[in-house]
Amino acid sequence: MEQAIIKAYEFIDEHLRDEFSLDELARFVGYSSYHFARKFKEVTGKTVMEYVREKRIFAAADEIKAGANICDTAMKYGFDTHAGFTKAFSSIYGCTPVQCAQHAQKSFVKGKIDMEKSKIVIRPVCKDDVQDLWENVYSAMTPRQITEEKILPAIERLSRREGIELVAQVDGRVVMSLPMVKPFWIPLGVLFDNNYVLTNGVEDEIMEKLLEEMKNQCRMLNVSTLISPQVEGSESAKAFMHFGFTEAWKSGGWVYLAMSI
Repeated sequence: MEQAIIKAYEFIDEHLRDEFSLDELARFVGYSSYHFARKFKEVTGKTVMEYVREKRIFAAADEIKAGANICDTAMKYGFDTHAGFTKAFSSIYGCTPVQCAQHAQKSFVKGKIDMEKSKIVIRPVCKDDVQDLWENVYSAMTPRQITEEKILPAIERLSRREGIELVAQVDGRVVMSLPMVKPFWIPLGVLFDNNYVLTNGVEDEIMEKLLEEMKNQCRMLNVSTLISPQVEGSESAKAFMHFGFTEAWKSGGWVYLAMSI
């Protein structure tokens, strides 16, 4: 059955712009519609047509980000109306097609930050941060992915005292984040998903503030040591050593930097 699922993936990818039914897809892979649909959902967690619609929306999004006309793209991928396409797009992508196009065209210049005049707040991430995170931190992800894969898990970890994601809010806008996970019962906090590179500018000062508040939060979470896994010799490894981390051990091309709290 695994080969049938692979064949189905290939068929779907090759026919995203074509109309086809569940029965046609099941016949193509050599199974009854009932058994194929049941197995497909077991493997993917989605119905066949939910999966197809999601693939079509992501393919359409790629074209829209490249400058394609939204209405033409909607028709190309089988949506008869702009309203229907917008509704499906928003449900899957987390924003409208227009917002997606605008996001792709932005240069994401954060603007000049005056550390003396700007109001800087370091706090845990919240659901309302999705737009700022999309623009300034996780710009390669979709708003829905940011919500489901970053924000909600971070909020859940904090509620369980298993980690925290801090954000730096400057004059009302989130411009940087720092996630930490506390694995199991051991008093270690792991800074993951962070490839910060020194800028010799205000960003370095903001990262210092994030790290200072992270240490405060770690004390409340009974974390005594922060660990930052980095690619050995990378600029991000150099950055965290600049902020006071020291080399703890190396393995498989990675260096594990540590800071006592």
